[in-house]
Amino acid sequence: MKVFRNSQKNDLGFGEKSYNNGSRLINRDGSFNVKSKGISSFNVSDIYHSLITIKWWQFALLISTLFFVVNALFALLYLYCGVDQITSIPAGDLTSNFWDAFYFSTQTMTTVGYGLFAPVGTHAKIIASAEAFIGLLGFAVATGILYGRFSRPLARLKYSKNALIAPYQEINAMMFRMVNMRNNQLIEVEVSVNMVWLNKETNKREYANLPLELKKINFMPLGWTLVHAIDEASPFWGKGASYFADQDAELIVLVKAFEESFSQVVYSRASYRVEEIVWGAKFVSMMENRSGGIVHLDVDALDKFQEVSLNSQS
Repeated sequence: MKVFRNSQKNDLGFGEKSYNNGSRLINRDGSFNVKSKGISSFNVSDIYHSLITIKWWQFALLISTLFFVVNALFALLYLYCGVDQITSIPAGDLTSNFWDAFYFSTQTMTTVGYGLFAPVGTHAKIIASAEAFIGLLGFAVATGILYGRFSRPLARLKYSKNALIAPYQEINAMMFRMVNMRNNQLIEVEVSVNMVWLNKETNKREYANLPLELKKINFMPLGWTLVHAIDEASPFWGKGASYFADQDAELIVLVKAFEESFSQVVYSRASYRVEEIVWGAKFVSMMENRSGGIVHLDVDALDKFQEVSLNSQS
């Protein structure tokens, strides 16, 4: 009988199988480079989650389209009943009557009621009552979703475009840096960096956690440069860009922090493909020397670096 021993494996959740060589596992915006077949991007069974997570322009377009379509449908109902059942809508061509009915529908749905139009016929009154009820419920739901979108605590961290292999003390180190793009306060910020590569012998993905010079800080008012020293235990030791390109290597970054304004834990993800790692470079300082006793941070210099010579590795 085969016995399975409990062994600790380092796996980020992407598994060991090789797939889509040359493509990244995590996109630069932190989203996973995975598309699930059989799951639509807008899941009817989970409408709230879909409306909370879609992009802002998609949300605005969806709400605007729904508002127009629903009012257009009610305008058609009013036309079907006859415009004579609504005061102050003169009998005219179909187009002008439709837009007058549409305008009346928007007033009814939003409960504005300027007083110019009013239902006088029985059928128009029934339709207007139903529309007012639907409008109250619809705007209550839309307001709740809008509040939910604004109240979601998100970490808006910006990462340097490149990770660098730079001289560090007597050896070299892999470095990248990040900065908080909001004026909120992040505390207890902790970073984990893992390398993922393809083992050519087993044709399986392997993972290695990269020890950092400093993996946790209490406050993050400035930019933070993450440093992984390249010593004999590092996967970078004695290897260059061509080696990691052949191994389909990728650096996976996970940031966890406590967002003080919302009093909740927030997360952020990023990754660096091997072509985004620059060998023989160091970052340009983001700090600016100015008078006045205030520390000035130049966020525009986040991606700036200059070429340097690396220390030799024995």
